[in-house]
Amino acid sequence: MTAPARSESVPALSTRDMPLAAFYGHHKCATGWITRIFREMSFHLGRRHSIVHLPRHIAPHDSLADKVNDEHIDVLIYTNADIREARALYPSRGFHVVRDPRDVLVSAYFSHKHSHPSNKWPELEPHRELLQTLSLEEGLAAEMVFSRDVFAAMDAWDYAQPHVLELHMEDLTANPDAGFTQIAQFLGWLDPEASYSTLYHALIRMNRLHYKGYERVPGPWPLLPIPRRRLPTLPPDTLQRILETHRFDRLTGGRKKGQENVHSHYRKGTPGDWRNHFTPALAARFKNEWGQLLVKLGYESDLSWEV
Repeated sequence: MTAPARSESVPALSTRDMPLAAFYGHHKCATGWITRIFREMSFHLGRRHSIVHLPRHIAPHDSLADKVNDEHIDVLIYTNADIREARALYPSRGFHVVRDPRDVLVSAYFSHKHSHPSNKWPELEPHRELLQTLSLEEGLAAEMVFSRDVFAAMDAWDYAQPHVLELHMEDLTANPDAGFTQIAQFLGWLDPEASYSTLYHALIRMNRLHYKGYERVPGPWPLLPIPRRRLPTLPPDTLQRILETHRFDRLTGGRKKGQENVHSHYRKGTPGDWRNHFTPALAARFKNEWGQLLVKLGYESDLSWEV
């Protein structure tokens, strides 16, 4: 893809120049944070996005691929990714983010006990009531059952797809600048060598205003009738501004990583927290059920790890 040159013209683009771009995530793998950043990137590029979280979000279409085609979706945010649906999305380029399943368990436990909204997830409320009655160890064991589908989805994923960039959440959150630059380049959304014209920067801002107009009023009509222009690549300075807005301390009102707030969606922000909560008995149970998943994902070399 040719990056825009420093001129007062912007290249016209056809649909085939822009294959579907997708983010594949899993519950408690920083999907909310990644979604916010990826959506902002797509807003600036004038791409039509859709967030699919549950099977009912695919309805009334027969499949996710049908939804993407019928609704002319440019950017898919698939936060509970099912490999059976994802395999049918072609042509596409995407990235898939996983997390240490032990930290997924701990994060899910605290979130489901204290902070995760239950108004659109009726199954969560009785589970939350149960967690209030259990000890930490018992609650984590109960959470392992409740979150089984999350671990199963990560286990079933195909990690050898050349059109999907595989990432660990821990690396992405530790260095968002490098991580999202890698993502943008993999998707063909970024060319650090390009020189972007004043007009191109103006179109980027107009695209964002287009979506802001839709956010401000209910119904199908925007606050301001600002047109949207689908653009090929994102200027590096625009990406940096997006990442700066979504730093952990900004999203938490100044709280630093490692400072825990169990009632916040961004509870702690540090990897390896499972060591503070696992007991030997819980570790043994986790090894029995999901020990090989840890090896598959590269978080352990074998099953000899201990608390």
